Amino acid sequence: MMRRTAALLVVLALAVAGCGGQDESGSDDGAGSSKRSPGAEGSGEPGLSWSYDRILDGSAALGDMAVVSEDDIWAYGSRRRADGTGDPFLLRYDGEDWREQPMPEAIGTEVQEAALTAVGSGEVWLTDATAGSTGETRIVRWDGTRWSPLEPAPSERVEDIKAFGPDDVWVLTGEGRVQHWDGTRWTVMRVPADGLASLDGNTTDDLWAVGYRDTRTTDGPGESEYTQPVAVHWDGRTWSRAETPEYHFPEPVPPEPGAWLDTVVALAEDDMRAYGTHSFNHGEVEDEPDDEAIRLRWDGGRWAEQPQAPGRCAERIPVLSDDANGLFLHGNWYLTADGTCQKITRSRLPNKDGVRSTSRQSLWLKELARLPGTDEVIGVGHVQVNQSGNPMSKAVVVSLNR
Repeated sequence: MMRRTAALLVVLALAVAGCGGQDESGSDDGAGSSKRSPGAEGSGEPGLSWSYDRILDGSAALGDMAVVSEDDIWAYGSRRRADGTGDPFLLRYDGEDWREQPMPEAIGTEVQEAALTAVGSGEVWLTDATAGSTGETRIVRWDGTRWSPLEPAPSERVEDIKAFGPDDVWVLTGEGRVQHWDGTRWTVMRVPADGLASLDGNTTDDLWAVGYRDTRTTDGPGESEYTQPVAVHWDGRTWSRAETPEYHFPEPVPPEPGAWLDTVVALAEDDMRAYGTHSFNHGEVEDEPDDEAIRLRWDGGRWAEQPQAPGRCAERIPVLSDDANGLFLHGNWYLTADGTCQKITRSRLPNKDGVRSTSRQSLWLKELARLPGTDEVIGVGHVQVNQSGNPMSKAVVVSLNR
């Protein structure tokens, strides 16, 4: 998954600086958090929890993952060097254990925004969207035996990737373009939208890309909305724009207002979700309205606003479907099929390798995945360990206890 790993060095820097003492939900997740009971908010009933399958040595973070099969899983991470820079590496599970591996030589030494994608038939792509000082995209692929460059690479910066097979890969790039890889060459397609940020779909002839369209105008008094959400669909033949709700601030309109979508998630053929924000340039007026979270759902016929989920799940983005059981949400939350909002809990790290019993800990997962053919769910990310004198980030692989 693209757009998730650029912050690895920032994560490590924040951990060393000792910033923050909260989990992704914004709730206090301090030293006593492991004693809380999992389950629905405030219920104390048994529920879901994460257990640690692997805790890496040193100060590190994991940022992306590609599941090839139940016994072949790749993860990308970065370990903090003594001089404060990051040392990228790969982590691979071979059915017996997680083992660190060096980055492939073909990707170069200046990896900045790496992402892993399982494209099918045992093949994995490692993409660096802004490799080196040239800003070019580089992709190397694992064929089951070795890494080699993918040539030619996409002609523009890669924003997102959706793969249905090694000869059927869709790439969202800049300037309103989507590129398709057929196993031999790239086909570049223009998309009817100004700025796109996310791509997902259920099949190769049912794809959605979301972002914004430019709506700024100088006609009439006051300031118009600069942008509005946009969603475009590929039906196997053409890209077309679907109608989406518009968002407008009441008078007096704040400066530089705009609405956009930055995430689309495919849950089923008749269940696409899109998320974004309606905001403005803060700090220029005294009486500021609140930002508005945008939550849209495609039901097979139209895009409409979603009902707000209960409690702490209200504005959280789905990161993985749990089939008919519910949805895994950003920040270690879970929304059941009957609408119950649950916190997924976890235990504390062992008090070793520099982790103290008095530390405050918070789990930040960057990628979740289900193992093929099972109901097992795993995740990669890091535990932020805040403690006086020696804060750190501990890279972890977790699995779900139901």
